Amino acid sequence: MYYIVIDLEWNQTYHEKAVATQKELSIRLRGEVIQIGAVKLDEALRICGSYRITVKPRFYKKIHRHVMRLTGIDQAQLDHGVPLAEAMESFHRFCTDDAVFLTWGPDDMPMLFDNLRANKLSYTFLDRYYDMQPMFNRETDGEKRQRSLEYAMEHFGIDMNLPAHDALNDALFTARVAQKLNIAEGIRVADAKTGDHLFEAVLGDADSGERGFPTPERAVAVSEVTAPVCPTCKKPLLQKEPLLHAKGQKYQALFACEEHGEMMMCAAVKRNINETFRVRVILMRPDEERLTRYREKLANEKEFRRARRRPRSRRSGKKTATPATTE
Repeated sequence: MYYIVIDLEWNQTYHEKAVATQKELSIRLRGEVIQIGAVKLDEALRICGSYRITVKPRFYKKIHRHVMRLTGIDQAQLDHGVPLAEAMESFHRFCTDDAVFLTWGPDDMPMLFDNLRANKLSYTFLDRYYDMQPMFNRETDGEKRQRSLEYAMEHFGIDMNLPAHDALNDALFTARVAQKLNIAEGIRVADAKTGDHLFEAVLGDADSGERGFPTPERAVAVSEVTAPVCPTCKKPLLQKEPLLHAKGQKYQALFACEEHGEMMMCAAVKRNINETFRVRVILMRPDEERLTRYREKLANEKEFRRARRRPRSRRSGKKTATPATTE
């Protein structure tokens, strides 16, 4: 088994071109992959191979000036790249089937999957992948923030002795950070959290050919959000706590099954490329940390609503004048 640390560079296009292309394809394509870089690690996290290839874009063919400044990749290099299908064949040979993929941040693999879907290519060998950012946070200060790769390198005293924004160089930097982490334990923790997902579905995904919802409100009105059933016994769940609406069209509520215990419903609404909406719904086992955060947010929301209902004079701290009395 090998760990493959992967990094991508992708081309962008201007908004009008992106919208037109995505509507034509009926698929999300925020950018088009133009470079794949990877470092192979053995089970002891020793470097035993590297890979880099330039990919010729099919849809966003002209290099964006910002991307060119950032990566140093010019139009001539892009034009001499190989098609994505050819690049993925050679990358698959480099990785082998017995590979676990590591990235820094949550963006690279979804971007690659969008590109593969747009080109009607299979990607089953990429199914097992993990974001190293949560692993780094768990082993350092426990914060939930997305830390940059440069931050992690500085934390571990790793020199940035190669130009950044080259896919292979960034993969090498990420591999050096990986060597400082307990990757096996990080994967175990990530798998345990995923294993808590009792039910997961994406509804109204017009980007994948479904009929989207006309509004976010309609998306969260589906029964999977408002009246979910137990994934095991299929009986209706009893709602124990109210629906919490957080920023970014995210929702949570606590339910319970008499036989199979408490379950947290989490839903997130996203916009499809045709201006409709989809909702991703998950039922999971709530751990103590998640329950505590959820209840704290509920309490804050209740206090905020109470404060809004108070008379203006009480909210501002001013005393209401006492009417004069006559004898």
